Amino acid sequence: MEQDLVATFHMDLRALKLEYKTTCDALKNWPGGPVEEQDFLEYKKQELFRALVEQSYQSWLFKEYYLEVFSQK
Repeated sequence: MEQDLVATFHMDLRALKLEYKTTCDALKNWPGGPVEEQDFLEYKKQELFRALVEQSYQSWLFKEYYLEVFSQK
C-alpha cells in the first residue's frame, strides 16, 4: 500500500464507537474480494480500538483527578 497522502479525522466518542462498530460489522460480513481491503479493515479496527482505549483511559484519569481535587474541599 502506497502512503503518499495522510489524512487526519477528528471524531467525538459517539462517532468513534460507531466507526469501530461498522468496521467490525464489515469484517464479520466480509463478502470476499481483494485481500488488501480485508487487511486494511483489520488494521483500521485495531487503530480504532486503540483510540477507544486511549479515550477511556483519559476519561478515567480526568475523573480520578476531578474526584481528588474536589473531594479535598
